[in-house]
Amino acid sequence: MTAYLLHSLQGSITALFEKVRTSSLQLFTNPAQLSCQQAFVLGACALFVGAVLWTCCRRQKTGKVALRAEFSPGKVYYHAPKPVKAIPCLTPFGMKLETYLRIADIPYEATYDRQRGPKGKIPWIEYNGEAMGDSGLIIEFLNKEKGVDLNKNLSDTDRAVSRAFTKMIEENTYWGIVHYRWVDNFAQLGELFELPWYGGMLLRIFRRRVKNSLWAHGIGRHSKEEIEAIMVKDLKAVASFLGTKPYLMGDEPTEVDAAVFGQLSEIVWTAPGSYLHRIVTQDCPNLHAYCIRIKDRYWSDWDQLTGNAQKDQ
Repeated sequence: MTAYLLHSLQGSITALFEKVRTSSLQLFTNPAQLSCQQAFVLGACALFVGAVLWTCCRRQKTGKVALRAEFSPGKVYYHAPKPVKAIPCLTPFGMKLETYLRIADIPYEATYDRQRGPKGKIPWIEYNGEAMGDSGLIIEFLNKEKGVDLNKNLSDTDRAVSRAFTKMIEENTYWGIVHYRWVDNFAQLGELFELPWYGGMLLRIFRRRVKNSLWAHGIGRHSKEEIEAIMVKDLKAVASFLGTKPYLMGDEPTEVDAAVFGQLSEIVWTAPGSYLHRIVTQDCPNLHAYCIRIKDRYWSDWDQLTGNAQKDQ
């Protein structure tokens, strides 16, 4: 009896998804021929998605997150979206934080989910029963807590340069990557995120929020040509400073390398065929070699995480 009920439920869910799929296709291809039943199905789905988003946003505003009941004192529990075939983490700040943990040789346990941290952002960590957000603040905290200083051999001038490059690439270059991903290349976003077909509806909803953020930042007010010119200047500035050095500040990686690799890795491994990929791999080949160098040294489990055995491109 139970098996029969489960089979019936599975059939009903499959039928519902099929109705939503066909209704969505009708809406975007020939909305004039949309039937009342199809409109009802789409309306119900919209209400459901809205309720889910409202619940998530409400939770984010409260700053409260669900923490594990049991933890090991002094252990870092790292939260980020699950790896995809293209890259271990689709947010550059996740790539930054995890690369820092690996460079600093700080043991951690990864938890792959889409729960946002106390600041409503991803990634975040749990440490000694408390949640902490923002990759930069997390790194500052762990430096003090673990007695780590990747910048110990840098002069005050070098530290200032590192700070400037970190802020340029995270507060400016990052938004160019976001614009490419959510505006220029939006049609392929579902495939990159490895979402089922109905995930496209959620992406369209989030896209509005992303475009509002791009506009508020300022880069969203520029033309495509102007944005590309800005990105060329940013990336070539990094390439010129890197020169023939193995890492930004010299022979060994420092904190700025985690930040820069976090952003560049998204270009190298998630944006093939784009103008961004062309800049990093062709116009500035030292940036490409730099990314491969960090990946090979600190991400020996890259293929295991992504399931991608193809050669780097």
